[in-house]
Amino acid sequence: MKQQDSFRIERINELIRRELVTLLKNETKDPRLANINITDVLTSRDLSAAKVYYTVSEKDKSAVVPLLAKASGFFRSRLSKTIDLRHTPALRFIFDPAPNTGARIDDLLAKL
Repeated sequence: MKQQDSFRIERINELIRRELVTLLKNETKDPRLANINITDVLTSRDLSAAKVYYTVSEKDKSAVVPLLAKASGFFRSRLSKTIDLRHTPALRFIFDPAPNTGARIDDLLAKL
């Protein structure tokens, strides 16, 4: 991959992440989606798909997974209106356990 292409993909990833955070805060009516933090977005090279990594508390995780799967079309249509791309990538939401793991490690270290 050319260096120029990787910078473009990184900019698109950050733009999608910022827009999704804004949509989650301002456009969604379900209060269960208010506690979601978008940690990263990885877009495919051809911009056909994007993996959206998120964190949420363990107690809300089981309720949020089906909500995000249902709402992916809504988020994609809103992104198509705000981001100027020829094709808006299909969104796939993936739970990111890394931040929760870090918090548990900090707790264990504090107990020592």
